[in-house]
Amino acid sequence: MDKRNLIIEAMYKLLKEDKGAFCSVSEIAKEAGIGKGSIYYYFKSKDEIFDALVEHVYYEKIRHCKEVISCSHINALEKLQLLFSVYGQYIIDPSIDSYLHLQQNAAIHQKSLAQIHNLLSPIVAEIFNNGVNENLFICESPQETAELFLSSFCFLFDPGIFSWSDNQILKKLKALADLFESGLSAPKGSLQFLYQSFQKQI
Repeated sequence: MDKRNLIIEAMYKLLKEDKGAFCSVSEIAKEAGIGKGSIYYYFKSKDEIFDALVEHVYYEKIRHCKEVISCSHINALEKLQLLFSVYGQYIIDPSIDSYLHLQQNAAIHQKSLAQIHNLLSPIVAEIFNNGVNENLFICESPQETAELFLSSFCFLFDPGIFSWSDNQILKKLKALADLFESGLSAPKGSLQFLYQSFQKQI
């Protein structure tokens, strides 16, 4: 493993041990088994190390989603449902979420949401484009529509930003499903999966 990845792994280990929030660059270097100076060759600060960790973790999560979708010979609506199912089942270590939601890490949190949005939007755009070709959707701007679609999930439903009740979340998910069914001219009820699994949990 190269030094850059050793540093990222060391940060991850400290987070899982509940030491990451207050650890210093020196402690990360010690955990990685390298000199402090080596860290500054790759990263300017502790925040940059965490940025790299978040990017790595979510990149792997979304890479897995893309792989599952690309191997599935199903229509666009089924692919969209599969994407949300696979993404929801892939568990991110709670220590990362806890660190992101610390008040002092608001800027890092915002950057992580942007990373997720930017990684997922091309996948959703491709699904929307497939839906157009399959005569399931009408959509003149698949990429932009995908970005708007995902913005709701990345921002509106982030528990670190809003504290909605379960009932409020359900109502918003239903409204979002109706909105994009109409916007995409999709069959009525075809996006119910956006809220059905959540509805079963409450």
